[in-house]
Amino acid sequence: MKTIKHTIPFFFLIFLGFQIQAQDALYSQFNYTPTYLNPGMAGTGKNNLRLSALSKVQWFNLYKPYKYLFGGLDYSIYDDFNRNVLNLGLNVNHSEKGYLGNTNITGIVGRSFGTNKMDCSSWFLSIALQAGYNFAKVNPNEFVFFDQLDQTGITGTPSTVDLFKTYNTKNYFDFSSGFVFTFKDFMIGGSVHHMNEPNTSFNGKPEDGKLPKKITGHFSYRLETDLITLKPTVITQFQGKSSVFTGGALIDYYEFPIEMGLWYRNAVGMANNNAICIGLTWKWGEATTVTSRKREYSSKIGLNYDADISRPGIIATHGSMEFGLQKDIITNKDKTCPTSLTGQCDYRFPWEFF
Repeated sequence: MKTIKHTIPFFFLIFLGFQIQAQDALYSQFNYTPTYLNPGMAGTGKNNLRLSALSKVQWFNLYKPYKYLFGGLDYSIYDDFNRNVLNLGLNVNHSEKGYLGNTNITGIVGRSFGTNKMDCSSWFLSIALQAGYNFAKVNPNEFVFFDQLDQTGITGTPSTVDLFKTYNTKNYFDFSSGFVFTFKDFMIGGSVHHMNEPNTSFNGKPEDGKLPKKITGHFSYRLETDLITLKPTVITQFQGKSSVFTGGALIDYYEFPIEMGLWYRNAVGMANNNAICIGLTWKWGEATTVTSRKREYSSKIGLNYDADISRPGIIATHGSMEFGLQKDIITNKDKTCPTSLTGQCDYRFPWEFF
């Protein structure tokens, strides 16, 4: 009976994997995954080069918890007149859902507007295109099928089921785009991922594996006081029949190099599929050149815990955990945005809202 108990989660994970295969990973610490949230964020870090990484373990109580890993870098290039010439980015995403593995590698090309020599506009705009390739694979040797079971458990004989034996890999191209716009202390952005809606089905049937577009919209505000900086943000995402609403805020403390985050997440229709997310970030290494009016740090590390309130609920899942790292690096001090030199521009850079 012990063997059968371990077999049941196999089928649960197979079913759940198929249901979620067409949905992207959802990170609560989106400030550690800026170019994953929106390709338009590429090249909008504190310095010329920004390195970001985040790992997530979802639903500890599953026999095989879901695991996600994001790694990204983005780089901004300016000319001799301090005008942005090009923004570049590279994202690597990997996920393991049961015995389904997926790796996505994408490049980003974009451009920022709002600066001209030593003067700045009252607004800032960044747009970008993203393209890449996806590698998906399933390990059929890890599955147990019904013809391999009897009343005593697993028989050990090979299965006659052809599922995944012929089609155990799936590769495809993927295209996305995004923009971010700031005006003084406000920021709005949007992105469309999987614009080509690629076929992700292992057996090649389009009706079984169409990856829906993911449409993201986000709005942020920055409020500074004598003690803290409050950064409220609202994010909405739509992908196929799935919709997500996230609202909350990051809180920066001037006297301490820490940042706290508190978020509430639910379906857009408030369908009682909600979660509370709590995060803490520690910062160090004062940035030499920044696009900010306040003291900033070049490195940060963060930890976040998601508690599922209902459906499936914290008792069933034990929640999710995220661990993030980010580093801002100056590669060319002579080619920086003029806000780094004057600090008097009306607009703020997008990173200042995260």
